[in-house]
Amino acid sequence: MEEITWKCTKCGYTLEADPGVVPPETCPECKDKCEFVNVTCYIPECGMTGQDPRLKG
Repeated sequence: MEEITWKCTKCGYTLEADPGVVPPETCPECKDKCEFVNVTCYIPECGMTGQDPRLKG
């Protein structure tokens, strides 16, 4: 796997980081303390890269 896609639970901002890199506690976009969730695509339909289209909401 190349990179992990993380999404801010407050504003929806996404960022990509190398595996093993922890996302920041404060979102660079909304400047709020938030939780980042892993929305990386692990299914063949999206080529195992980028954001999983089922998690875009």
